[in-house]
Amino acid sequence: MGEPQQVSALPPPPMQYIKEYTDENVRKGLAPKPPPPIRDSYMMFGNQFQCDDLIIRPLESQGIERLHPMQFDHKRELKKLNMSILVNFLDLLDILIKSPGSIKREEKLEDLKLLFVHIHHLINEYRPHQARETLRVMMEVQKRQRLETAERFQKHLERVVEMIQGCLASLPDDLPQPSSSNVGEAGGAASAGDSRLKTEPMDVDEMGVSCMVAQTDKNVPSKKDKVWDKDAAMCRIIDEMT
Repeated sequence: MGEPQQVSALPPPPMQYIKEYTDENVRKGLAPKPPPPIRDSYMMFGNQFQCDDLIIRPLESQGIERLHPMQFDHKRELKKLNMSILVNFLDLLDILIKSPGSIKREEKLEDLKLLFVHIHHLINEYRPHQARETLRVMMEVQKRQRLETAERFQKHLERVVEMIQGCLASLPDDLPQPSSSNVGEAGGAASAGDSRLKTEPMDVDEMGVSCMVAQTDKNVPSKKDKVWDKDAAMCRIIDEMT
């Protein structure tokens, strides 16, 4: 037997739209633009909604009869609706047993539908409270985690401070300090090393190049020699004038 086929809970993606959003179309600006935002009304699940409607619309605005007063206790009303649903369901079973084709069957179905709409509406009115409580719990969890992290960091810091203090206490009191003579000897050794580096013999190639440069310098008068000749001429002129 083959492996059981997996069934996705969601419908397949719309390939007619996905094919339009290729990398080339997006780069060339040929991909379809997103639809403009809805500003007046829209359809969802077969019902028409307005954009400026409240998140939880009143029952009267939906054309539904209200079974509970304007000021009420949600917990008490939910219990009453739950009991009413059970009683009406038992009545519906009794009608189906005695007279399945009776018109009362449709009436009981409408009553059950109205009760379920009311209980669903009251549960939805708890959604803002649920969102606030969820956010409060998340913030409390984050606060507790940060406090625990800060406490662990403080413990590690105290342990490190104790280790450093223990190391300082274990050091001897008569620990020798570096003197100026030692520093001078170290500096002299460094200068001697530099002099040794400077007096190292040169390679044969480097010596040949330096000799060639020296020979060319002797044959070609430098700019400095020309300046000295001018100074000597000026001195002779001044001596003759005096």
